[in-house]
Amino acid sequence: MSTEPRNKDGMKIFYDCEADVLYVTCGTPGFTDYVEYSEDVILRLDPESKRLIGFTIIDFSYHFAKQEADITLPFRVDFQMFEQAS
Repeated sequence: MSTEPRNKDGMKIFYDCEADVLYVTCGTPGFTDYVEYSEDVILRLDPESKRLIGFTIIDFSYHFAKQEADITLPFRVDFQMFEQAS
């Protein structure tokens, strides 16, 4: 089993403050299938493998301005470092 990341582009995080939406994507953004996990969480899946490649949190500041966030995400994160291409 390889520990090489699925996509060497890494994780991208973008917050749209006007829309109050957080976007998290692993790798290069592209066409995905969408699953509405909850009212404010959308999961983005690779259309072929159905593997999770990103998620969107709507009304982000509402959920995370509190001392304890009130959103549970249906996955576990395993962060791994990899070398950047020079």
